[in-house]
Amino acid sequence: MEKSKFSRKELYELVSTKPLTTIAAEYSISAIKLKKACIDMNVPIPPNGHWSKLKFGKLSELNNLPIEHDSLQEIDFNQIKNTKKSDSLQTVLQKMNSTKEDMLNLFNVPKRLTNPDNLIVNTINYYEAVKKYDWRSNKPHPERIEVLNIDTSKETEPRAYRIMDTIIKLLCKRNHSITFRNYSAYAVIFGEQIPFRLREKNKVSSEKDSWGSRKLEPTGKLAFIIGESFRQKEVQDGFEPLESKIPKIISILEEEGERERQWRIQSEIQRQQQEEKRKKEQERKQLIEIEVKKFKNLFLDANRLHQANIMMNYINILEENANNNNQMSNELKEWLVWAKKKVEWYNPLINAEDPILNNDIKMSIFKLLMIGLQENINPTSNYYNMY
Repeated sequence: MEKSKFSRKELYELVSTKPLTTIAAEYSISAIKLKKACIDMNVPIPPNGHWSKLKFGKLSELNNLPIEHDSLQEIDFNQIKNTKKSDSLQTVLQKMNSTKEDMLNLFNVPKRLTNPDNLIVNTINYYEAVKKYDWRSNKPHPERIEVLNIDTSKETEPRAYRIMDTIIKLLCKRNHSITFRNYSAYAVIFGEQIPFRLREKNKVSSEKDSWGSRKLEPTGKLAFIIGESFRQKEVQDGFEPLESKIPKIISILEEEGERERQWRIQSEIQRQQQEEKRKKEQERKQLIEIEVKKFKNLFLDANRLHQANIMMNYINILEENANNNNQMSNELKEWLVWAKKKVEWYNPLINAEDPILNNDIKMSIFKLLMIGLQENINPTSNYYNMY
């Protein structure tokens, strides 16, 4: 029987040896769900282009399996295989922590708005205040605080409020919440903020306004919009009214929340991988800098020692010749003492202290000797004290 259960380590070894699409085909599972399982279990997957690089003999590093992980430690491919996406009423009910009868009551949109949520009350009060507002009164414009995004005609407002009230209460029942940012409402699902709004569909009227443009007139058909821009999803009146599609709305909201959560987790994993890669590269650069500096010091010390030995050899020969020829004067004796002390100061194996010359001057002298400048150049000048 083909193996179906894998530990974190086994899953890591599996995805490190084959592409996800190949593994998915072998086990008859979805590659997307397999990738999601890796993210849930904090199992690193090969980066984009990994297998192509290996195919052409190029190097491609794999991230190590993190030791610490407080979530799933084992995955069963059979469970992934049997998991099906659904937005039916039964699917949503199974996610709820209440009885079917209780939840059916919550899914039903009442014919009258009773005991509305505070957000619905805020929204009604705000829009009513806006309708009554007269800019000529010199009074401040009504302040918009925790107001839901509902855009309908006056005739459709009561229905829109009932539908939105039902959705808000269901989200709270599912331990989700509502937040607001830049005058827009967001459902906070699994820690992710999903924008939503309710609006009435309009159609172009045959009438024209004073500017000659076509007017828009409401159709009475409502649409619940989830997300924004190109990822926007819409549930609207059709053959069945929007009231019968509340389970679908809740299901889509939770799917979007889960998708955003998985995207955030994957983004965090990628960020951590990039950060780890950056740190390794930084550590490598620091090691190179340290090695170069050590080698440079080795080179400098070796050359200083060689120069010191040349000078000491010259001093010894000069002293020996003076003794052999009885030409040792007091002035020469003083100079020999001075010269030996200067060589001991310059010699990297001795590095004797000098009452006048410091290490900066020593390195300036060394630089002058290395580039072959003449002895009449002053090594104590600022120009040559660059080392």
